[in-house]
This record gives sequence, C-alpha cells and structure tokens, in this order.
Amino acid sequence: MGRPSFSSRIYSSALRWPHITSLLLAIVVVVIAAAGVVYFAPERVRDAALKIKNDANLVAQLLPATLPESSKIESAYWLPQNWTSRQRYWFHHTSQGTATIPVPYQWFLALERPELSFSYTKLTDENYLRRLGFIPSPGSKDFAGNAPVYGYHEDAPNGDTAKPDWSPSAPENPNALPVGFAILKGGVDPTTGAPYDDQIGLTCAACHTGHLEYKNVSIRFDGGPAMVNLGEVERAIGLSIGYTLILPWRFERFASKLEQIKGQNVDRKQLRSELELALQKIKNQKAETDRLLTGQGVADLDEGFGRLDALNRIGNQVFYTNLLDPVTGKLRDPLLKGNFARHDAPVSFPPIWDTPYFLWAQYDASVLNELVRNSGEALGVSAKINMTAAAPGRPLFASSIHLSEIARFEELLRGADPFSTGDAAGRKFTGLVAPRWKDAAEKFRGDSAWAIDERLVEQGRDLYRAHCFECHRGPVNDDAFDKKWPEDSFWRPENPDRSAKNEKNWVEIGGRHYFNVVQMPVSAIGTDRQQSDVLTTRRVHLPESLALNPADDLNKAGGCGLPVDKGTDPLFVLALMDVVGKTIDQWTITNGTSEETKRQMWGPRKNCQNQRVYVEARASRNGKDEVVLALQPQYRARPLDGVWATAPYLHNGSVPTLRHMLVPQAQRPTSFCVGSRAFDPVNVGLVTKAQVTDSCAAGLTNFDVSLLGNSNRGHSFEGKETDLRKLPPGVIGPELTDAERRALVEYLKTL
Repeated sequence: MGRPSFSSRIYSSALRWPHITSLLLAIVVVVIAAAGVVYFAPERVRDAALKIKNDANLVAQLLPATLPESSKIESAYWLPQNWTSRQRYWFHHTSQGTATIPVPYQWFLALERPELSFSYTKLTDENYLRRLGFIPSPGSKDFAGNAPVYGYHEDAPNGDTAKPDWSPSAPENPNALPVGFAILKGGVDPTTGAPYDDQIGLTCAACHTGHLEYKNVSIRFDGGPAMVNLGEVERAIGLSIGYTLILPWRFERFASKLEQIKGQNVDRKQLRSELELALQKIKNQKAETDRLLTGQGVADLDEGFGRLDALNRIGNQVFYTNLLDPVTGKLRDPLLKGNFARHDAPVSFPPIWDTPYFLWAQYDASVLNELVRNSGEALGVSAKINMTAAAPGRPLFASSIHLSEIARFEELLRGADPFSTGDAAGRKFTGLVAPRWKDAAEKFRGDSAWAIDERLVEQGRDLYRAHCFECHRGPVNDDAFDKKWPEDSFWRPENPDRSAKNEKNWVEIGGRHYFNVVQMPVSAIGTDRQQSDVLTTRRVHLPESLALNPADDLNKAGGCGLPVDKGTDPLFVLALMDVVGKTIDQWTITNGTSEETKRQMWGPRKNCQNQRVYVEARASRNGKDEVVLALQPQYRARPLDGVWATAPYLHNGSVPTLRHMLVPQAQRPTSFCVGSRAFDPVNVGLVTKAQVTDSCAAGLTNFDVSLLGNSNRGHSFEGKETDLRKLPPGVIGPELTDAERRALVEYLKTL
C-alpha cells in the first residue's frame, strides 16, 4: 500500500475547493434540519451525489461511501491450525516497523468516524471497523490466551502435527484494535532525523487472516485471505482528518478526547497547526499523483473488498513516495514522475499456509527469498526509510523495519523442515497448517449443508488425480490418495511425470527442502494477465544518489547471472529486490548482527530472479549483438489444502465459488457481490446473486468481470477433447458433468 494514496486519496478536495466545503456544510445543515435528527450518515447522500455533475459530484468526493451493515454474530471460533492462542495473538499485533496510517497513534484513537453526529463516534469503534472487513480482537490487558467472545478457546492442535514450541509474550494492543493493527513505538525518522510519536501500522495479518460467517457464527482462521476494503479505510481516515479541521465542534471534541488519552492539557492552537500541516502534506501528495494519472490519461481501478494491487502500491511507495522531499512532500526530480503507476492489477490476498516451503512465492512466481518478500511487504505498507540523502547517523536505506520480528513471523509460519524426520509416510507441515473443513463443520452439527458424502469423496479423488494433479500435485494430507497412487504423493521428492522435464517435486537448498510449485505460462493458463505485467513490463528511474545498479548488485550479492541492461531504466522487480536487499543489509549493520544470525535470517536462498520468467536472449542494439532479458510471464499453482476457505477464486478473485471454477468459463457469473463473509457451504464460496442483474446490498462491491484486471477467463474445463496436448489456451481439461463437479467439490472440501 503506497502512502500517497493513504488518506490523501480523497480529502485534499476540501482544500482545493473551498466553496465546496461551504456547500458541504450547507447540505449538512439542511439535511439535519429537515430530518430533525441528531445523527447524519453522509454516505447516503454521496451515492446520489455521485450521479450529478459539477458541485454535487465534488461534494460526493467529500463524503464516505456506504459501508455494509454489520452482520449479527452470536459466537466466534478460531479454527485449530497448529498455533497456540498466544502465538496467534502475537502474529496479529506485533509490529513489523510500519506506519501505515499517517497520523500518530493517539490521534488515531481520538479521531471520529466520517459521519456527522452531535455525540462522539470514534473511528476505532469495533463495529465500524468490522464493516470495513476487519476481525475484532481483544485488548492485550484482557488477553490471557483465552477470550471466547473473540473466538479464542482452549488451545488445541489439529491432532496430526506438533505445535511450534515457541511461546511469545503478548504484544501491546491496549485499545483492542482489530487483527492486523500494531503499534510502532516512537523513534527517530531515518529520513528527516526528527522524532516521531507512536504510530499505527498494518501487519501481514491484516490481509492474510480470514473469516467466514454462517448462521450467525464467525469461523476464523490464520493465513487465509482477508475481506478488508483498504481503499475505503484510506478514505475514512482522510475524511475524518478533514472533518476535524472543517467543523469547529468536531475539532473541540477531538482535542478533548486527545486530552483524555494523554492525561494532560492540549494546546489547541498548536494542535490545529499540526493537523493543518499533516493535511497540507497529504494534499500536496494527492494533487501531484492526480496530475500524474491525468497526464497518463488513466485512473486507478477500484480494488474493493478483498483485493489489493499490492505490487503497484509497493512500487509507488518505494520508488515514488520514498523519493519525495521529506519535508514538503513534493517531487524533486521530474524524471521520477514515470515511477508512479496506477492501481490496475488488483489481486485477492493469497493464503499463506505452506508458503514458506514454496520454491517461488507470489502469484507470478517472482520472489525466491522469504526475507526479501516479507521485508518488501513491510516497505510497501509504509515502513520509514531513508532513500533521499545520507546524513550523520542516518545512512541511506536506514529504516524502521523490525527485521528480527519479520524473520520470526516466517519461522512461526514455517515450523520444522518436514524432511527432517526421515519418515516419508509421516511427513507433515508443522508450522501454520491449512484450516480443515471438518473443524468448521463441527460447529454446525446436524446441518446437511456441511455433511461430507464419503461416496462422492471417492469419486472426487479420482477426478482430482485425472484433472488437477498435473498442476496442483498430490494433496498435502490425504493418506488414501498416497496409498492409491504412491508415486504421486505430494511428499515424494520426485514424480515420474516430472522427470522427463528434469524437474523434481522437492528441491534441497542449503540443507532445507522446498516444494517446486508448478509454473504455467500466462498464455497457456489463460487467466487475467494484468498482474503478470507488473513485474515484467514496469520500469523505474533510480536517482544517482542511491548508487543502485540492480543487475550488478544482485549478481555480486547472489550470483544471479543477470545480463546488464545498459542504457535503460531497470525493471521494477529487479530494482525492488536491490532496494530491499540494501535495506536488510543496512539493518544488520545498524544492529551489529552476527554472521550466524544473518545466515539464519536470510535462509539459504539467494535474492535472485526467476530464470524461467527472466530469460537470457540476444538482440541487436545500435549495431551490436547484446545479451538482454526476454520476459516470459508465468503464474504458479499451489497445493489445494484449505482451498475451501479461500473464495473468491483465481488470482484476481473473479470466480465466486469452487463450483463455478469447474464450469466452462463462459458460464461463470459475470458479476457478483463482494464484501460479505456469508458462506455458501454447498457451492463452497461466496453467496451469489439470484440474477446477474440483481443489485448488491448497500456497501458491497459489485465485481464486474468485464473491467480491466477482472477477467474470469482461463483455467477452464470445457469441450470433449481428452488429449491435454491439444487443448486450446485457457482450457485445462474436458467439460465435466454436474455429477462430476459435485464429486470434485466434495473432495476438495476434505483437503
């Protein structure tokens, strides 16, 4: 997530259009007077105003969007996934060193929701943040490993794996903020040298913690895709700051609340000045990014609930925002304009169980080293970093990231190497494991929708071997599959069908084993290619002051074998790998990290590119024959354990249920509603519209597959051709009957 968009996304309108501010106030007064109420939710006015041109449309930009109504939850349960409650809570609230929300922590607690009320309505209200998709969490002072109201019950492993033996202390979350919110303690800004107060950042748990709702029960699980709307979080915070400045009674309430939090008097004149300065910086950044997008003739795509254009946001944060003047927030080098890209490749938040053992991470198999992947994510959600100028005590790439905690996150996810036991029959993942259908079904005993038909499971297992095995390989936890097809077991280092391609199921690097996830050319799998383009076409300009040469730097550090792309701006992916590598190196220098600790944190894998994607080729340039990079984008397949809990499907979240994944692509829904966690246990996924033309409930996102980045094509079963070699691009198997689809879905539930 890039800081230029966070909270600046909308609100600078109030400062650019003073007459609109007056118009907004007039509308508020009229509506309150006409309604005779003491509470006004302006999002209802916004929906109508968006349809009107000129001033009314501008007013709409100053009003929050409608949010979904809160669902009724009578009980909550975290599913057993081999973590203790304390490990789970630590994962939810331990800071990675990020300051995602661009106001001090105490301000965040004192701000109000972007609604107009005669009484105080705090932004951090649990129910309000639930409407934005966040999962409620207990305060640290009330958490002792067991909090049934929030779904924490007695610790229990899955029964077939050993718990990690590390027991963390509870992180600070005194104000019971939701899962994924963490406090960054105050420090010194590595860019400016100025002190900063406690901040609020998002952790990986904000986007990678899932929950489903069925009959007023909330089923929660770690590592799954979240259903948050981070774009609307941005708007809500930006509007809240603006409303606080515009409306006198609101500013006084903010100041009074801040005094309660701080336990001391607040200088109102100074506070207003600090608020105005913060908003002015937001305004400058927003105005500049608006000009950039206008100059490019493009606009951001609406990511909506459950999706984020994470790679483009990270790129904008690292190669645009981090290079702005740290005091004024203005652009200093005009060549950096080209570094800013619109959000046009939103993807679903991927599940992260098993991920530490994937040879290649990300949907496009672009990241090899786990510390680089996780540290890059921290930079993308606004860790503070000096990328402008070195100064005494503040070298380039000095940052606020908590690298030791980031490494601990990965250890907790990973567990012990499954090959360390030496017993092929007993190999299991021992870190975070996928949630099990049977554990969720236990909460709905007697409900036929959750019952498993074992006869269908048997049929589905055969269908899985026939149609899914080639890409997703054998299932992670199915003894019956391994017994029936022992050579095709997920845990076999080699499989006969891969030996012809000189590939193994598992590869060993530095004494650690990694699962060689299957990669498919984007052109062959046929799914939306927008995300694959980000890391194969985007280039960035690097200021000379950074002294970066990505190809040379990566070759020297890891022996990556990259050809030097002379005379052009480097590919974004290589530049990002270089910046993250330099940031990690600087952290280890600053913290006096020993060589042994560095080795453990880095792991055995190098910070290198995927040579299947970035292929050496020869080209003639200015009459000379040179080695260049040829780009062959790939998407990678993952094992399907826990797939039942990861809707909507495909990397861009364009297919609502597992059943729809198995019908011919032309028969998939062309629109459906996203944002509700209501679960369909029969079709397995989101509850879909009765008719395509039906409207979504207020506040939900309408997913339209005709829009850029939203294609639901590819990965299709259709036609009568049984020879896989003769299938057209985008088709991976023959059309299934309804009975076969039902059997395959039934089997997938059990994985």
